[in-house]
Amino acid sequence: MTAASREWLENQNRPATIIELLSWRAQSQPEKIAYTYLRHGETESGQLTYGELDRRARAVANQLQQRDPPGSRALLLYPPGLEFIVALFGCWYAGIIAVPAYPPRRNQNLSRLQSIVTNARASVVLSTSTLVAQIQNRLNDHRDLAILPWQATDSIFSPSESAPRWQQPAIAI
Repeated sequence: MTAASREWLENQNRPATIIELLSWRAQSQPEKIAYTYLRHGETESGQLTYGELDRRARAVANQLQQRDPPGSRALLLYPPGLEFIVALFGCWYAGIIAVPAYPPRRNQNLSRLQSIVTNARASVVLSTSTLVAQIQNRLNDHRDLAILPWQATDSIFSPSESAPRWQQPAIAI
Protein backbone atom coordinates (compact mmCIF):
# COMPACT_ATOMS: atom_id res chain seq x y z
CA MET A 1 0.00 0.00 0.00
CA THR A 2 1.36 3.43 -0.92
CA ALA A 3 1.77 6.25 1.56
CA ALA A 4 -0.94 8.24 -0.26
CA SER A 5 -3.34 5.29 0.00
CA ARG A 6 -2.60 4.92 3.71
CA GLU A 7 -3.15 8.66 4.18
CA TRP A 8 -6.48 8.42 2.39
CA LEU A 9 -7.60 5.43 4.50
CA GLU A 10 -6.64 7.21 7.71
CA ASN A 11 -8.36 10.44 6.75
CA GLN A 12 -11.62 11.09 8.65
CA ASN A 13 -13.17 12.78 5.61
CA ARG A 14 -12.90 9.91 3.17
CA PRO A 15 -14.32 10.47 -0.30
CA ALA A 16 -17.81 9.03 -0.39
CA THR A 17 -18.28 9.05 -4.17
CA ILE A 18 -16.11 8.42 -7.20
CA ILE A 19 -16.35 12.14 -7.96
CA GLU A 20 -14.89 13.00 -4.57
CA LEU A 21 -12.20 10.34 -4.97
CA LEU A 22 -11.04 11.61 -8.36
CA SER A 23 -11.14 15.21 -7.10
CA TRP A 24 -9.02 14.20 -4.11
CA ARG A 25 -6.53 12.35 -6.33
CA ALA A 26 -6.39 15.31 -8.73
CA GLN A 27 -5.52 17.63 -5.83
CA SER A 28 -3.10 15.35 -4.01
CA GLN A 29 -1.54 13.46 -6.96
CA PRO A 30 -2.23 15.50 -10.10
CA GLU A 31 0.73 14.13 -12.10
CA LYS A 32 0.22 10.48 -11.20
CA ILE A 33 -1.05 8.29 -14.04
CA ALA A 34 -4.70 7.35 -13.59
CA TYR A 35 -5.21 5.39 -16.83
CA THR A 36 -2.99 4.00 -19.56
CA TYR A 37 -4.54 2.85 -22.83
CA LEU A 38 -2.99 -0.26 -24.38
CA ARG A 39 -3.77 -0.53 -28.08
CA HIS A 40 -4.63 -4.16 -28.86
CA GLY A 41 -3.92 -4.87 -25.19
CA GLU A 42 -0.17 -4.51 -25.70
CA THR A 43 1.13 -1.16 -26.93
CA GLU A 44 0.86 1.95 -24.76
CA SER A 45 -0.75 4.65 -26.85
CA GLY A 46 -1.95 7.19 -24.31
CA GLN A 47 -2.18 8.12 -20.66
CA LEU A 48 -4.32 10.31 -18.44
CA THR A 49 -3.11 11.74 -15.16
CA TYR A 50 -5.52 12.31 -12.29
CA GLY A 51 -5.21 16.06 -12.81
CA GLU A 52 -5.89 15.87 -16.54
CA LEU A 53 -8.81 13.47 -16.12
CA ASP A 54 -10.37 15.67 -13.45
CA ARG A 55 -9.95 18.85 -15.55
CA ARG A 56 -11.32 17.29 -18.74
CA ALA A 57 -14.20 15.52 -16.94
CA ARG A 58 -15.22 18.83 -15.33
CA ALA A 59 -15.18 20.50 -18.76
CA VAL A 60 -17.45 17.79 -20.20
CA ALA A 61 -19.68 17.97 -17.12
CA ASN A 62 -19.89 21.74 -17.44
CA GLN A 63 -21.15 21.39 -21.02
CA LEU A 64 -23.66 18.74 -20.00
CA GLN A 65 -24.94 20.78 -17.06
CA GLN A 66 -25.64 23.73 -19.36
CA ARG A 67 -28.03 21.56 -21.38
CA ASP A 68 -29.29 18.60 -19.34
CA PRO A 69 -30.56 18.22 -15.77
CA PRO A 70 -29.11 15.54 -13.46
CA GLY A 71 -30.67 12.17 -14.16
CA SER A 72 -30.76 12.74 -17.93
CA ARG A 73 -29.16 10.11 -20.12
CA ALA A 74 -26.23 10.46 -22.48
CA LEU A 75 -25.40 7.91 -25.16
CA LEU A 76 -21.63 7.34 -25.23
CA LEU A 77 -20.32 6.24 -28.66
CA TYR A 78 -16.56 5.73 -28.53
CA PRO A 79 -13.94 3.52 -30.05
CA PRO A 80 -11.66 1.91 -27.45
CA GLY A 81 -9.50 4.56 -25.82
CA LEU A 82 -9.12 7.21 -23.17
CA GLU A 83 -11.75 9.56 -24.56
CA PHE A 84 -14.42 7.13 -23.34
CA ILE A 85 -13.01 7.40 -19.79
CA VAL A 86 -13.17 11.21 -19.95
CA ALA A 87 -16.79 11.13 -21.15
CA LEU A 88 -17.80 8.57 -18.52
CA PHE A 89 -16.34 10.64 -15.70
CA GLY A 90 -17.83 13.77 -17.28
CA CYS A 91 -21.28 12.16 -17.07
CA TRP A 92 -20.71 11.16 -13.45
CA TYR A 93 -19.50 14.68 -12.63
CA ALA A 94 -22.69 16.12 -14.17
CA GLY A 95 -25.05 13.61 -12.55
CA ILE A 96 -25.91 12.27 -16.01
CA ILE A 97 -26.59 8.58 -16.60
CA ALA A 98 -24.07 7.19 -19.11
CA VAL A 99 -25.37 4.71 -21.68
CA PRO A 100 -22.31 3.20 -23.42
CA ALA A 101 -22.74 1.62 -26.86
CA TYR A 102 -20.39 0.49 -29.59
CA PRO A 103 -20.25 2.94 -32.49
CA PRO A 104 -21.86 1.64 -35.67
CA ARG A 105 -19.57 0.41 -38.41
CA ARG A 106 -19.41 2.44 -41.61
CA ASN A 107 -21.62 0.00 -43.54
CA GLN A 108 -23.96 -0.78 -40.62
CA ASN A 109 -27.53 0.50 -40.47
CA LEU A 110 -28.22 2.98 -37.67
CA SER A 111 -31.43 1.24 -36.55
CA ARG A 112 -29.62 -0.47 -33.63
CA LEU A 113 -28.42 2.93 -32.47
CA GLN A 114 -31.94 4.33 -32.93
CA SER A 115 -33.33 1.56 -30.70
CA ILE A 116 -30.80 2.25 -27.97
CA VAL A 117 -31.57 5.98 -27.99
CA THR A 118 -35.31 5.31 -27.86
CA ASN A 119 -35.10 2.71 -25.08
CA ALA A 120 -32.63 4.72 -22.98
CA ARG A 121 -34.41 8.04 -23.64
CA ALA A 122 -31.02 9.65 -24.28
CA SER A 123 -31.04 13.43 -24.49
CA VAL A 124 -27.51 13.83 -25.92
CA VAL A 125 -24.92 11.77 -27.76
CA LEU A 126 -21.27 12.04 -26.75
CA SER A 127 -18.50 10.84 -29.05
CA THR A 128 -15.27 11.89 -30.76
CA SER A 129 -15.02 14.55 -33.48
CA THR A 130 -14.22 11.89 -36.08
CA LEU A 131 -17.20 9.68 -35.22
CA VAL A 132 -19.60 12.61 -34.97
CA ALA A 133 -18.62 13.73 -38.47
CA GLN A 134 -18.95 10.19 -39.88
CA ILE A 135 -22.32 9.48 -38.30
CA GLN A 136 -23.89 12.91 -38.90
CA ASN A 137 -23.57 12.30 -42.63
CA ARG A 138 -25.77 9.19 -42.24
CA LEU A 139 -28.61 10.62 -40.12
CA ASN A 140 -31.02 11.56 -42.91
CA ASP A 141 -33.15 8.43 -42.45
CA HIS A 142 -33.13 8.53 -38.64
CA ARG A 143 -35.04 11.57 -37.47
CA ASP A 144 -34.84 10.79 -33.73
CA LEU A 145 -31.07 10.52 -33.97
CA ALA A 146 -30.79 13.64 -36.12
CA ILE A 147 -32.63 15.89 -33.65
CA LEU A 148 -30.43 14.91 -30.70
CA PRO A 149 -27.51 17.17 -29.82
CA TRP A 150 -24.22 15.47 -30.71
CA GLN A 151 -21.20 16.58 -28.68
CA ALA A 152 -17.60 15.75 -29.55
CA THR A 153 -15.92 15.58 -26.16
CA ASP A 154 -12.41 15.73 -27.60
CA SER A 155 -13.18 19.31 -28.65
CA ILE A 156 -14.40 20.48 -25.23
CA PHE A 157 -11.97 22.67 -23.37
CA SER A 158 -12.09 24.27 -19.96
CA PRO A 159 -14.70 27.02 -19.86
CA SER A 160 -13.70 30.66 -19.95
CA GLU A 161 -13.82 32.76 -16.79
CA SER A 162 -17.17 34.25 -17.83
CA ALA A 163 -18.82 30.86 -18.46
CA PRO A 164 -20.88 29.16 -15.76
CA ARG A 165 -18.74 26.81 -13.68
CA TRP A 166 -19.25 23.11 -13.07
CA GLN A 167 -21.36 22.40 -10.02
CA GLN A 168 -21.00 19.12 -8.17
CA PRO A 169 -24.35 17.33 -8.36
CA ALA A 170 -26.19 16.46 -5.16
CA ILE A 171 -25.71 12.73 -4.66
CA ALA A 172 -27.57 10.90 -1.91
CA ILE A 173 -25.45 8.15 -0.40
